[in-house]
Amino acid sequence: MPDLAGGAMPEDVRPEDRPPDARPPEDGPVVYRPRLLRLVATVASGSLVLLSFVGWFGLPAGLRAQFLPSQIVTLLLILAFIVGFMWALAASYVRADATGLKFRNGLRTHSIAWADIHKILLRPGDAWALVLIRPDDGPMESELDAEKRHVLGIQAGDGQPAIAAVEDLRRRLAASRAH
Repeated sequence: MPDLAGGAMPEDVRPEDRPPDARPPEDGPVVYRPRLLRLVATVASGSLVLLSFVGWFGLPAGLRAQFLPSQIVTLLLILAFIVGFMWALAASYVRADATGLKFRNGLRTHSIAWADIHKILLRPGDAWALVLIRPDDGPMESELDAEKRHVLGIQAGDGQPAIAAVEDLRRRLAASRAH
């Protein structure tokens, strides 16, 4: 496959490292996940668990002995809830295939056919991508008629990978309309 300068590209170059116009068309399923959010959730939950145990064992033994088992269980459940909440958000993803989008925001999963999608947005200042869905009850007269779904799997904080993911989803949406 030629590169932009007209020479041959080495076979060991990964597809994502090739210039956009030298990449093969990608029509198979693809999954996007928030990179920065996963890193923050890992560091924050690990730090919180570590600090909780350091704090617990840093207490004098006599003070730790005054805690009832139910109080200890309650503290552990609060810790588990906080870590679980962070990981529920970090587990968000977007999967695009020939049928449409499937994405998870926290604990809730959405499936939307390409025909039902009006537009995919990631505007300056947005924290994550947004999907505008055509209304079921009639024609769409303006974008205000669209139902909005936040897509936490594509976070603006990820920078260029997030922009590239939205551009890929827009290409797939346009390709689905062409068929």
